Amino acid sequence: MSKPTPDEQPDSAAVLESMTLLATLSTAATVRESVAERRAGYDPSAQEPADRAALRLRSSGRALMDLLMQVALSRVPLQQDDGPLPHAVRHFDLLLKLRRAERLTKAMHQHLLSLYPDVSETLVEEARKTHDEIDQFLDTAPAAADGPHLSDVLERGLSFVVWTRHEVSVGPGGEPSDGDG
Repeated sequence: MSKPTPDEQPDSAAVLESMTLLATLSTAATVRESVAERRAGYDPSAQEPADRAALRLRSSGRALMDLLMQVALSRVPLQQDDGPLPHAVRHFDLLLKLRRAERLTKAMHQHLLSLYPDVSETLVEEARKTHDEIDQFLDTAPAAADGPHLSDVLERGLSFVVWTRHEVSVGPGGEPSDGDG
């Protein structure tokens, strides 16, 4: 068996198989996490105490910001020729990340509902709009030109996370702070 040279392209069937496996593992991890939370007595649709909701909101916000920044950085143009296989892999990665972002915004919306009326109604509504825009992008991309553009989705998502950080501060002991932190 010879080693592939750097100029050789990987077999497209092997890449497709790898992407299928990655998507399956991603789905399995999401299901496992959901089942573990349910077994631990956590119901994501239920109201939760304000301190726990604020901590989970902060954690989800950090994860969403990291994910959106990865997506933004992945859009930097490459100087090499983009063949169909690398393009497909990057598009697949984008879709996986945006599916995760969709789940995170849904969770953040639920956490904000647990904090309402201590958070503004417009922030709660922005969580829903952000989720819906990501969902619409995933449903229409790349086929439709009339749906939201990725840059708009990223801008709305990043703005939402920053707004959430500003409005819902969590102090050092895990307690919601008065916004000075």
